[in-house]
Amino acid sequence: MSRCQLRSGAIYANRADNLTCRIWRSCVESGVAVASDPYSSPLAFFAEKLKRLRESAGMTQAEVAEHTNYALSTVSAYEKSRRIPPLDFAVAVDELFGTGEELAELQKLVESVSLVPWFRDRVEVERKAREIQEYESYQVPGLLQTEDYAKAIMSVTRPKISADELYRALVLRMTRQDILGVDHELPVDQVQTPRYWAVIDESALLRTVGNPEIMQAQRDHLVEMAQQPNVTIQIIPNQKGPTSAYGRAFTILVSHNNSSVVYLEDPNSAHYVRDKDDVNRYSLIFDHLRASALDDEQTLRMLRGEDI
Repeated sequence: MSRCQLRSGAIYANRADNLTCRIWRSCVESGVAVASDPYSSPLAFFAEKLKRLRESAGMTQAEVAEHTNYALSTVSAYEKSRRIPPLDFAVAVDELFGTGEELAELQKLVESVSLVPWFRDRVEVERKAREIQEYESYQVPGLLQTEDYAKAIMSVTRPKISADELYRALVLRMTRQDILGVDHELPVDQVQTPRYWAVIDESALLRTVGNPEIMQAQRDHLVEMAQQPNVTIQIIPNQKGPTSAYGRAFTILVSHNNSSVVYLEDPNSAHYVRDKDDVNRYSLIFDHLRASALDDEQTLRMLRGEDI
């Protein structure tokens, strides 16, 4: 894997850099708090400790990126608490600076306070998944959202969340999306990131989130993501009428040993379906959903506003 990409959930450095800069800029412009005090949160403390260790060792961010096989822009984002560092990065930095397991242990604390308990399992299973199948009827799935779209969605949460909670939620959502990036230097059959298949009701695209400009950028982003070899996006036109899922969103996560779990989310909790027969029923529903949807090329034409 080239240095300009992440080790796990690889994405190109310029995309990571643009992403974190846009999060920072949009949060500042909208008054969302951005952590600068190293004692304000475990994430900010991790960032400051990483920076101090690097400077004490007389190393540049580029050198840390080279030794850990992470993107330079990603290392920079970790030092500015703009992204949640994964455990393998913390372990690599501990090895680089000879700090035992200090950063690895700190990373576990960062992650534990950055995720609500009922969502923690989802993130962990998501990272280890071989395949992710997702149906959404109300909004664009989180793994495909732009940061402006995500911020607009989160801003309507009730009870209303604080500016700091909104910023941390944005960082988490953008960090989650790293799993979909691919190393384009590898053959398709050797790509280590999960295969992602999203089926989305057209109604989710017709619902204005934020403003028309945000929606157009979101459509453009879906077109871009659909070009990746591990991502398939299909839209179910409204004219198809009711679907087999009755509008209830769900996600099927398939592990590398082919075991599957279904994730169902409510506003303040989540439910995991593990019974094999129940999981099979959701798999059958998903098969019917994608059969009802437009194919890949038709979906792209709809997203571009072209005739189907």
